[in-house]
Amino acid sequence: MNKNTLIKFIKLSRPMFLIAGIGVYFLGTGIANYLGYQMDWGVFVLGLLWALFAQLAALYLNEYFDEPVDRNNENRTIFSGGSGVLGDDEGKISRKVALSGFVVATSLAGGITLSLLWLGAFNLGTGLLMVLIYGGGLVYSLPPIQLARAGYGEFFAGIIGGYLVPMLSFNLQTGEAHRLVAMSSLPIVLFSVVFMLAASFPDYATDLKYGKRTFLVRAGWEYVVFLHNSLILLGFLVLALLLYLNFPRAILYPAFLAFPLGLMQIWQMRQIVAGAKPSWKAFTWNAAALVGSVIYIFTYFFWTR
Repeated sequence: MNKNTLIKFIKLSRPMFLIAGIGVYFLGTGIANYLGYQMDWGVFVLGLLWALFAQLAALYLNEYFDEPVDRNNENRTIFSGGSGVLGDDEGKISRKVALSGFVVATSLAGGITLSLLWLGAFNLGTGLLMVLIYGGGLVYSLPPIQLARAGYGEFFAGIIGGYLVPMLSFNLQTGEAHRLVAMSSLPIVLFSVVFMLAASFPDYATDLKYGKRTFLVRAGWEYVVFLHNSLILLGFLVLALLLYLNFPRAILYPAFLAFPLGLMQIWQMRQIVAGAKPSWKAFTWNAAALVGSVIYIFTYFFWTR
């Protein structure tokens, strides 16, 4: 594998999405640490690797099935329109590479699952969460269900990344669930859906033309604009309501530092609706920063308090 091919393979692996996956995994373990559980670092590493390989399997599968549409996308950003590295043209890598990557990632995730079983770090909840996470990645991209083209993928992905992954990492350390994980995850799920909706806008024309029925295509841009802005406000309303649910205030208050990013996201959307030339790069980066900052703030303070 030469240098250019390696760079393309890294792009195919969508490293920015992997960083988000690492963040939410650290969040769940951070909550366990905050609650005083003894950390099993071997299980922590194995669980993190499992989550990454499960995510990679889903990403490779999505790249494989979306390539016929994504190749025609002229508004690709780092977060939308696919990696852009697959195809039959010169300088591209074969779609079969994505399929091979899926098989390898799945095999590695399976091997790690057996290791966790051998270590005794596996219970019914762990197994259920793993099935939901990995199975969710499959049905997101794999025909005939293919949630990414059924109009539900954005919400499904938000729940998997924002809730199930931190719940898994917490469960691996504690063997149980906890309300702090659910409460921390709710605003993250909402902001994750905001990000997924925002990332679908640069692809709208291409998806509409080639029949990829994302939620934006199915529901129409007017409704999705309303939903996008409403979910941002709802996310911060949920943060405010957590004040009354005995959520640790020293951890919650810093999360409101993300509020200007929420306002900026709404403002950018209003500018686009008003007819301004969109900067899809700035628009999607701001949406990523919104959810990413909340993940980072929660994770940092759960680990350090």
